[in-house]
Amino acid sequence: MIGLIGKDSGLKVNILDYLCPEERNLFESHILPTVLEIGSWEGELKFRNLKTGTIIYSIAYFLLIKDQLTARTTTLASIIRDISPMKQAENEIIEALEKQKAISEMKSRFITMASHEFRTPLAIISSSTSILQNFGDRLTSEKKQGHLETIQEAVTRMIQLLDDVLTINRAEAEKIEFNPELSDIIAFCHDLKEEIETTCQHHTIDFSWNLGAGVADNSLIVNFDQKLLHQILTNLLTNAIKYSPGKTLVDFNLTKENDQLIFKITDSGIGIPEKDQVNLFASFYRASNVGSISGTGLGLSIVKKCVDLHKGKIILDSQVEQGTTFTVIIPWKQ
Repeated sequence: MIGLIGKDSGLKVNILDYLCPEERNLFESHILPTVLEIGSWEGELKFRNLKTGTIIYSIAYFLLIKDQLTARTTTLASIIRDISPMKQAENEIIEALEKQKAISEMKSRFITMASHEFRTPLAIISSSTSILQNFGDRLTSEKKQGHLETIQEAVTRMIQLLDDVLTINRAEAEKIEFNPELSDIIAFCHDLKEEIETTCQHHTIDFSWNLGAGVADNSLIVNFDQKLLHQILTNLLTNAIKYSPGKTLVDFNLTKENDQLIFKITDSGIGIPEKDQVNLFASFYRASNVGSISGTGLGLSIVKKCVDLHKGKIILDSQVEQGTTFTVIIPWKQ
């Protein structure tokens, strides 16, 4: 038995009782045989406070003490030094390095994404402006207008990319504020539907609502952050359009239940593989089946952060080649 005399009680206790279970196994299978064979062992061990369960990190040194006259081993002694503060500092450094590594990887993904996403609209702008500059006098007014609209669409795409990057940066820095105000949620959704349909002419958004009692003259005044909700619904609706076949219907439904507004957006697009769904709300992450469809991987990350600011939740239901439904639930006050 390896023991010591209790400082206050005078009772003999077993030092092994203070070792963490996995360390006790190490002591019995490796440390003690090593000490008996070569006379000593030194290394890190984890002890625990028997009252609080707190882990105590330590440097332990075990050695054999022999009788000077007979040279027989009489005692197994140990010197143990608490290094918990040092270990905590080490863990903090490791955590900081891992965080820095994650930031570095995110920057790398951003550079890759930005270089790809900016290249296409810039090439379109360059091509259209070159045609207008060199052949403008030969083009009909309709063709000139077509090139100008193409340039405008490319510029809009680049502005949206920059807005997404700035939004996610502000969200990461916790600088996005939640500013709810009273407004008509039905009119808000109607306006959003029309706004998106003007830029996506090959798809139709079917907006429907069932809000039960409390709706007068097709109007329901509730308290919500218009800017954040605009981000949420715009990203989900444009994604539904982007990843769906041409000229298909996107269903946009609004209901309420137990003081919660429930938005459901359903498409019949390519769907999201199950293996990708767990990481879908991470910045710069895109599903493995998007192919050549352009995107930044920021939209759903922005959606999640905006939903969190509303103290709401978002639910995903998707199957490959069968479409996707996003359900956003946010608390509301009339």
